[in-house]
Amino acid sequence: MVFLAGCGIEEPAERLTPEPWPLTWKMPEAYRDIEVGKSTSVEILDGIKRHKKEMISESESVIASWGEKKKGSQLWMTMVGFDEEEFTVTRKYFLTVDEKPWYVNLNIKTYGQQMRFDAEITVDEETLSEPYTSQNQKRIAIMRKSLEDFRDDAMQVRQDSKVLDVGAMMTNQTFETILVKLDQSPALAAKLSEKNGLDFDHPSLGDGRVQMILNDNIVTFKIRVAMEFAPLKPMWMIWKGK
Repeated sequence: MVFLAGCGIEEPAERLTPEPWPLTWKMPEAYRDIEVGKSTSVEILDGIKRHKKEMISESESVIASWGEKKKGSQLWMTMVGFDEEEFTVTRKYFLTVDEKPWYVNLNIKTYGQQMRFDAEITVDEETLSEPYTSQNQKRIAIMRKSLEDFRDDAMQVRQDSKVLDVGAMMTNQTFETILVKLDQSPALAAKLSEKNGLDFDHPSLGDGRVQMILNDNIVTFKIRVAMEFAPLKPMWMIWKGK
């Protein structure tokens, strides 16, 4: 189980003040602008940052930007993996973890999300063409292979900072939790492609939800985890947001 530094009770004013960047409920433009199969390493290096104070880490086939706030209780990272021969993007990931999200009341909108993970990953032909016994087994295999790809990418840069290391551990922990549930009940894998995804219990952050959509050879993941929500913003509304 992973715990971040900086836990504590927020000042009352924090719950009435709009949360500054980065917002855990909002996907960054830098991630949106990256196109799997099209963007190049040169383009990514110029535009991957969300903010000028972010740090950049690089390896031969991975570029990552990262940062932290709230005395370490909030971290985020955008990571991109490339084809080593063509230098085009084949994988992209975005993670934000916030131990103490602020509740924001603006036009009856209240946010309290603690973890967000998004990814688009090119699935290799071998994984796609394997003779699976069912579609559910195929979905589970794709998720497991996607986790392997994430681990390989994270391994190249995680030694550069505690933020990247903790982010990698949190992501691995989340996927492992989901895979344990699917291994116990493979039929639940059918829910991964549904509108509301599959519910799961994160071991340290609480209720979570995951969606996995395969389009041709690219799989898209959307994971949201939130232990505590203000009454006016139930989880289904946070899940619905982009």
